[in-house]
Amino acid sequence: MAIVKIFLVLLTVLVTLSTAVLLNYGAKENDIFSIGAGIIIFLVLSINFIKFKIWGIIYKRYHLSESYPLIALFFPLIYIVAIYNGEAILELNKILGIFFILFGIYVMHSKKEIV
Repeated sequence: MAIVKIFLVLLTVLVTLSTAVLLNYGAKENDIFSIGAGIIIFLVLSINFIKFKIWGIIYKRYHLSESYPLIALFFPLIYIVAIYNGEAILELNKILGIFFILFGIYVMHSKKEIV
C-alpha cells in the first residue's frame, strides 16, 4: 500500500526534524556537560533508535528507490523551522530550492514518464 509507505517515510522525516529541533535547543540552552544536555542526547538517541526501527520496516516492504526520495522533505521543513525560530529569513533562492525539491519528489513518485 502506497499510503502506508508514504506515512512511514513521513514519520521518519518528522522524527528527524524533532531530533534536529531538540539538538538545536540543547545547543542553545545547555552546557555540554550539564544534566539537561545529557537528557537531550539520551532523547535524541532514543528517537533515532525508533527511526532506525521504522526504516527497518520500510526496507523490508518497499523498494529503496521508491521510499528514500521522500526524505528530501526534511530540507523544506527544517527551513520552515529555522524561519519560525528567527534563524533564517525568506530568500528567493531558498524558496526556489524548495520548489525544485518538491518537484523532484513529484517526478520521482509520478507514474507517468515526465522527462
